Amino acid sequence: MKLFDFEKYYDYGWEFFFQALTIPKKFALLDISIQWDDYGRDEIFPAFYFSIGPLRLCAFSFRWGRFEIQCDIIDFRPRDLEWYRGTYDE
Repeated sequence: MKLFDFEKYYDYGWEFFFQALTIPKKFALLDISIQWDDYGRDEIFPAFYFSIGPLRLCAFSFRWGRFEIQCDIIDFRPRDLEWYRGTYDE
């Protein structure tokens, strides 16, 4: 279990990942992703999504042009940050 975990990744833009109170691949109290893409969308208006479901207590996503932020609260299937580090074991 990790109290905090952070990783940054570049793939057609920068992505920054932050997790709090994490059990890898099983649980994260807070799972946040912020990204700035090299190629933006052609949307005129920003997009905002809010969801509630069985794998996340609640989640929201905001995207406008090249910028996107995602936040999952009480996530039972968080991102595997080891994959972004290149130390992924199946």
